[in-house]
Amino acid sequence: MKNPGLMIVLLLLAAGAALGLFGARAFLKAPPPAPGISSAPGEAAPALPANLPPLDRSDDFVRLRASGLSAAPAFAEWLKQESLIPRLAAAMSMIANGKFPRETFAAFAPRGKFAVVKKGGKTFVDPAGYARYDAFAALVSGVDAVAAAKLFEELEPLLDLAHRELGEKTAGARATFLAAAAELLEAPRLEDGVLLKEGKKGIGWVYADEELENRSLAQKQLMRMGPKNQSAVQAKLRAVTLALGNSVGR
Repeated sequence: MKNPGLMIVLLLLAAGAALGLFGARAFLKAPPPAPGISSAPGEAAPALPANLPPLDRSDDFVRLRASGLSAAPAFAEWLKQESLIPRLAAAMSMIANGKFPRETFAAFAPRGKFAVVKKGGKTFVDPAGYARYDAFAALVSGVDAVAAAKLFEELEPLLDLAHRELGEKTAGARATFLAAAAELLEAPRLEDGVLLKEGKKGIGWVYADEELENRSLAQKQLMRMGPKNQSAVQAKLRAVTLALGNSVGR
């Protein structure tokens, strides 16, 4: 990767979404796509640094900066979307609030369905299914945290503006990123033998352990990667927050 910073911005901020697209036996329904972003009437947009384009014309800038980061077809496909910075801002905000922006990051969905195994009349998560997330975890692990922090700081005025246009008047992009990271770092790592039970109609399998089932959507998506992959993603999140001069999570 030439500049892995934007990859971490694009991927880690969306980890709660991208990691959990496991097919028809979904634990929970996805929320609708984030609404369109528009400026509040009568409010002047803050001035952007001269090196950044206007928010509504920033897609080509983001694509250019990201073009050499990964050869992954899913990443190239994701970059074809419009309103990249607003999408990221909306996804960040959703993750910070424990939600799951499935539609925004559908291009990163793993292949195959969520796998279960039955033993002694009980249903468990099939650990073999964690391998679907190996490539994503390896990609995240290879990102340089210092470069990520530097690029986040470069894009921060655009992300701040996108947050403002979402109606976020009190929290900027950095605070939202840190809240999203903290949310994901709170996800417990599960070992083998995760017991499941049938959920309500239309939901499919849910965790038998109520404490796990009551975790946020974002945390549950990360947990479904498996302990090895989850640990890799959480370690990178800690490294990025430290490179930004902060410390979150355990």
